Amino acid sequence: MTIKTADIQFNADGTPVATDFDDVYFSSSDGAQETQYVFLQNNQLPSRWQHWSKPTFVIAETGFGTGLNLLVTLAAFKDYLVQNPASTFTLHFISTEKYPLNHADLVQALGAFVQFKDSANALIAQYPMPLNGCHRMAFLNNRVIVDLWLGDIHDSLPQWHTNENGLVDAWYLDGFAPSKNPQMWSAQLFEQMARLAAKDCTFATFTAAGFVKRGLRDAGFIVEKRKGHGRKREMLAGYIAPEFQAQINRQQARYYQRSAYAHVENMDATGANAADTNNRTQGAATEKPKVAIIGAGIAGATIAYAMAQKGYECDVYFKEAEPAQGASGNPQAGFYPQLNVDASNASQINAHSFVYAANQYRQLLSQGFDFAHQWCGVLQLGFKPALAQRYAKLTDNQLWPPALVRYVEANEASRIANCEIPYGGLFMPLGGWIDPLQLVDALFNAAACLSKVTLHSHHCLRGLEQKAEHTETSQPQPWQLCFNQTADKISQIRVSTDIVIFATGAQSLDIQHLTEYPLRMVRGQVEAVPTQPALSELNTVLCHKGYLTPEYNGHHALGSTYVKDDLSTEYRQSEQDKNLATHYQSLAQCRWAQDVVGNAQGRAAVRCSSPDHLPLVGALADISKQKTELNDLYKALPLNYYPKGSDVENLYLLTGLGSRGLTTAPLMAELLASQISGQPLPMANNLLNTLNPNRFLIRQLIRREI
Repeated sequence: MTIKTADIQFNADGTPVATDFDDVYFSSSDGAQETQYVFLQNNQLPSRWQHWSKPTFVIAETGFGTGLNLLVTLAAFKDYLVQNPASTFTLHFISTEKYPLNHADLVQALGAFVQFKDSANALIAQYPMPLNGCHRMAFLNNRVIVDLWLGDIHDSLPQWHTNENGLVDAWYLDGFAPSKNPQMWSAQLFEQMARLAAKDCTFATFTAAGFVKRGLRDAGFIVEKRKGHGRKREMLAGYIAPEFQAQINRQQARYYQRSAYAHVENMDATGANAADTNNRTQGAATEKPKVAIIGAGIAGATIAYAMAQKGYECDVYFKEAEPAQGASGNPQAGFYPQLNVDASNASQINAHSFVYAANQYRQLLSQGFDFAHQWCGVLQLGFKPALAQRYAKLTDNQLWPPALVRYVEANEASRIANCEIPYGGLFMPLGGWIDPLQLVDALFNAAACLSKVTLHSHHCLRGLEQKAEHTETSQPQPWQLCFNQTADKISQIRVSTDIVIFATGAQSLDIQHLTEYPLRMVRGQVEAVPTQPALSELNTVLCHKGYLTPEYNGHHALGSTYVKDDLSTEYRQSEQDKNLATHYQSLAQCRWAQDVVGNAQGRAAVRCSSPDHLPLVGALADISKQKTELNDLYKALPLNYYPKGSDVENLYLLTGLGSRGLTTAPLMAELLASQISGQPLPMANNLLNTLNPNRFLIRQLIRREI
């Protein structure tokens, strides 16, 4: 999972040179002008943007390098927005890089382009650690979304999710010269370019090599030789052949296909259905679909924030008087990833979720949306010899970047914790603790600054139905929601909405549409231990079988119990005893830990989890239909034999976060918001499948268990 960074030198002109490829990253004399000519001009940008009607324009690049192509594109798009203030589509820039620059080299390389100083600083601030996979960044107030995929391009491109209509509108076919880097310029690359190409997709590249020209043609592109830039005589550019578009094999497991808001592919950039465009008066205001979010914990808050970033107005309904009264209501919680010694799907999801969440939370704070926290790091202690060996192995094999996790010996652990720690273990410097309730408030406040987000307390969902109505348009039918409103006296109200998102946590048990999902409820009690001499100096979060936090408002969080299928939230003395016993046993060699006492203060809540301990994120499956449509899955026939699994139109799910909500919720929410809006998804296909709500049904069908 750790990516090797680039080995570069800077020549006499200050231009970075890749020593492994003996090639420059950009022209020493006019790198920005070369990008402008080769990639923007020959992909007809920004002229194509002038007439763009879809919600998203997607550029894909085959070599991120220093990010110069991105900076030039950002400058062009910024100029376009100034000239076209009514434009509303989002620019999505997807790039790959096998050997990313380290942070210091990136800063030095971009220092030459003073004309892009603001965008360069924004890139430097968000530049990811060398962790394999997709890293999402945002620019120009979320009008430009950048996905940087670190790793071998031949591994990355097959994992990009696309629907039947393709993904990419313009290719920047970049990278070191074919003679210097023949591994990248291959038939496999060209085939993936075609698989991902949307209608009228274009490409441009600085090279005019014959085998590149032939490879692109064989893959289905119309290839033209055009005048090269500067002293280069020729270059290649072109577009996907229209007659070839229908023949492209976009083979993937369609039963895991992620459904966007119904008919989103026909929507124009305003969010209205393109079929209705002629029925609107010129200049008339249009609205995106209405969104109802059920639940106001960390899942509800993060999906409201993610949807607001994409311009959606949201109504958030919850039955309590205030948000975050369920499992998200603890006053203090540890924030760290769950990592393993192998790159399992669960480990990858946790690692990327944690990095994304850490960035989002820090951005919220920088924007003035405050919440109590301490970025004090987290120590996961090897309190048993077997654990210590496992943790040492986890870092020895260099699976994870040191910026994410590193092994520390007992003496360094003691220094970090500021108290005696006789164990080595894993240290995660980006972690710490957070007040979840304040974080939820901060997320809702931030969302409300981006779009209209309305909170509706005392609303208990009692039912929903989709009524078929006669209409001359192809718009999907709205959902009718029925709530019991319990502020003063019980009364029923009905509301209409286009999209429903269940972020219901433990209340998922009460939702009829979710009864066929194997959700598991687990009670957890966390102690609010008063600060005392034994704990007063603790300066980091300690994890063993449980966890212990530094002081906050005169207390330390110590927990937690896990009691399956227990829905009670009453505080129990017996569970305090269990939490303390776990603490004493795990830290048996810490003299100070044995002196910790509780005072029967704390909080119990019920967490919603799943059999594989991963969230459920995506469209609700129509279980009864999928059982029929996909009943031959056990035969392992070619993927294109199986139909797309039926979903319940415009119902979505974000639940099953368990005790990892602080870590996983932000990226899961961004994933779901991207799916609903039809934007590129920030995660590899194999990980998306691992999170799809119908995955348990698919496993049962493959094993012939139903």
